[in-house]
Amino acid sequence: MANKPNEHQAKEFDGFIQHWQRVLNLQDWRIEKGIKPARGAMASVECDSVARLAIYRLGDFGAEAIMPCSLSHTALHEALHVFLYELIQAAQDPKATPEQLDSAEHRVINVLERVLGGIDGHSAD
Repeated sequence: MANKPNEHQAKEFDGFIQHWQRVLNLQDWRIEKGIKPARGAMASVECDSVARLAIYRLGDFGAEAIMPCSLSHTALHEALHVFLYELIQAAQDPKATPEQLDSAEHRVINVLERVLGGIDGHSAD
């Protein structure tokens, strides 16, 4: 029997996606829900860097209980795919210049410094 999010849970997931989009500084991306369900996964995401568009899809959570914490964790997982997308693309591009790789890497580092710097109560400065 399928264990897919209901309409309320799907809206809750979208709220978590929006939260992680803000935390990970992805406001320059449009992150939208796709129509088709994810296949073989709790969720999936496809990115188009030119359009700055990421489409996520919800799927079957299998034996995982669909709770706010599992929805948030899954939303974070999908948002991290978007967050790392440009770095991975640059690393895989044989034509990428060292400057392009450095720029993509530092975008990730700068956000992680801000996000993780507050974990122990110290500033990331």
